[in-house]
Amino acid sequence: MSNAPITVSVNGNSIDLSGAKTVQAAFEAAGEPAKAGNLVDVEGATLEEGKGYQFSFAVNGQPGTDPTSPLKEGDAVVFSDGGDIEEESDSTDEPIPHETVDQGYGPIHMVDNPGADGVKTTKTGKISGKTVTQTTAEPQDRVYRRYYPDTGEDKVVALTFDDGPWDTSTAEILDILKANDAKATFFTVGNRIDDSTADLIKREVAEGHQVCTHTWDHAAGSGQGVNLSFMSKDEQREEITKGMKAISDVTGQEASKVIRSPGGNFPTEVWMNVEDLITAEIGWDIDTEDWRKPGSDAIAQAIKCATPGDVILMHDGGGDRSETVEALKEALPYLKKQGFRFITIDELMQYPKKDI
Repeated sequence: MSNAPITVSVNGNSIDLSGAKTVQAAFEAAGEPAKAGNLVDVEGATLEEGKGYQFSFAVNGQPGTDPTSPLKEGDAVVFSDGGDIEEESDSTDEPIPHETVDQGYGPIHMVDNPGADGVKTTKTGKISGKTVTQTTAEPQDRVYRRYYPDTGEDKVVALTFDDGPWDTSTAEILDILKANDAKATFFTVGNRIDDSTADLIKREVAEGHQVCTHTWDHAAGSGQGVNLSFMSKDEQREEITKGMKAISDVTGQEASKVIRSPGGNFPTEVWMNVEDLITAEIGWDIDTEDWRKPGSDAIAQAIKCATPGDVILMHDGGGDRSETVEALKEALPYLKKQGFRFITIDELMQYPKKDI
């Protein structure tokens, strides 16, 4: 039975095959219904006609590559012209550096796309001697994304406190948080963590709060106490690593890689210098301006204006924070009554990015 003739369709015409029953045999039996491609140089100009691929084909709609593929009764073969073959060449690759961009708006700042260098290939044809350069892989930007979390119908806010620990106000704030089933994130100043305040850090961790660094000394010295970008790369990195170490020395655990920069000053240039040390830098939606000491009523009113997904900036250290303490006593029960929950930054970052 295997030697019996078969009938196949070639480009819509019936062809009988009685000997070899392959794609190549069908091509020849049909009178070579497609022409071969050409040998071309590195610029695509023809060097020699008919020296490319003999043909392209599909069997029953499925593209094929092996002309010795067997055919069976009723198969439909479609041939088309063969592709060109490029002359052999010597080639070299060079990287195309990727760009770094800072995009978006919002309190959460993190790497959204790691980026990748592109590739530029230079080829010199062995027959033509021509040289061409082309981009064979486009570079992908490294994107530092600022965004708002999309909390959907969840009424959650992130309470954050900077500049602690402070021997009096930090403990009072922890008491208020506990009374309101609230979790918060404390951005600590490393050189304020010592024997007298270590227990406050341990308590923050034990009660489910997130402890992050606000740098070692709030960018003192060349940073003028407010701006990492004024500092050298080594100084920037030291501010973060020492701040994290101060936390881990007390907790015995690896410190969070989420940080808040002094003054919220964290331009792309600083990101690039410290990106291997951190996962995110956190800003805020509501600045209570409690550091100005505007009165507890003003601070409380700012907190009460929270909307779902907001990050609220306050201070538990850096001076007298009695106004902040009093404001929290008023504002947290109010928000809780409105159905709000108080979560950490890590928890807030579990929500998707808001599409704006």
